[in-house]
Amino acid sequence: MDAAWSAGEDPVVGIVDSDGDGRDAVEIADPLDAAPVDDARIVRGSRETVLAAEPTVLVTGDDASLAAVARAGVDTPVLPVGPVTGIESVDRDRLPDALEVALDGRAVRRAQPILDVVLETRPERERQSEAHDASDHERALFDVTLVTDEPARISEYGVHSQDATVATFRADGVVVATPAGSHGYASAVGAPTLSAAVDAIAVAPIGPFVTQTRRWVLPDDGLALTVERDEGDVTLVVDGRPVGSVTVDSRVTVTATGALPTLVVPDEQLKYR
Repeated sequence: MDAAWSAGEDPVVGIVDSDGDGRDAVEIADPLDAAPVDDARIVRGSRETVLAAEPTVLVTGDDASLAAVARAGVDTPVLPVGPVTGIESVDRDRLPDALEVALDGRAVRRAQPILDVVLETRPERERQSEAHDASDHERALFDVTLVTDEPARISEYGVHSQDATVATFRADGVVVATPAGSHGYASAVGAPTLSAAVDAIAVAPIGPFVTQTRRWVLPDDGLALTVERDEGDVTLVVDGRPVGSVTVDSRVTVTATGALPTLVVPDEQLKYR
């Protein structure tokens, strides 16, 4: 749901130049140097450096940086710049104007769902029960994927929702996407495209053995993915990052547990600037 947002007094603008995971993000050019935002202090650098300054608003430059901010669990509103998958953003050359509009209280705060992702494994002695040992939690802003490592090595996957089995199928993998992520890789494999106003996730097989395999829109809680039969190593990938291996003795649970606030600057606010 959209809501009004105010920067308050003495705002701090934090510009994230890298995603904080050792990979360079697309650098944000320096339009602010030529046209600084009035009454705002600007801090730029890595995610850790910027967050340490306790910014009023964050500026990020691509999917990787935005996903890294979501993983950090911050509640600072983010103004995305440049092309971002499924999330409204501003052009780089309009950043000074967009920030001025936002700091004047004319931007809209919008919640982007975040998925809590857990890879659960069952010890040998507990395979006859439902007990699982949970690994560390991951957070996904865009998508969660199970994919067979070797090309043309098809495994069998299961999709379960609200304690019921939705389907099992043979495929190269399976992807779960948030409304934002449904506009990216998931759409390329035929997943339904979702509106941000819908509390749901999109699920689709990747390279299914049977071409008539269905795609689904499911509740954004109580989802589990399993490997029913593996004919090769299967990797869990969260927002493009490999985070673990999935076997027939494990499962991946996915639940919407929070949101990343982003700022939307209406076009009409920039039209005459």
